[in-house]
Amino acid sequence: MDDFSAKIMDNALNFAFMTKDTAEKIFGEFVKAGKVSKEEGQKLMEEFVKKFEAEAANLNHKMKAEIKKVIEEFGFVDAKKYEDLNARVTRLETYINELHKKFKD
Repeated sequence: MDDFSAKIMDNALNFAFMTKDTAEKIFGEFVKAGKVSKEEGQKLMEEFVKKFEAEAANLNHKMKAEIKKVIEEFGFVDAKKYEDLNARVTRLETYINELHKKFKD
């Protein structure tokens, strides 16, 4: 993952933690105000977390697909292809050096 993608993920995670903390505070205030029982507040929080995690997984999937699309549109080479090409160049260099030695002698 490149630096830009890592920053996006870090910011998304920070937002997720802020959102969860905010939700905990809100549900805690509902309990303090007597609008819901402690058990109901806990249940609401659990439901919120489940929905949040499902949405986060969906967003993560969409982000990966979009990043992959952008990479393909710009013609960037992925790490696997880069490694394959690098290995191929190394083999060709070795072969050329062997040919050079063979015909030099």
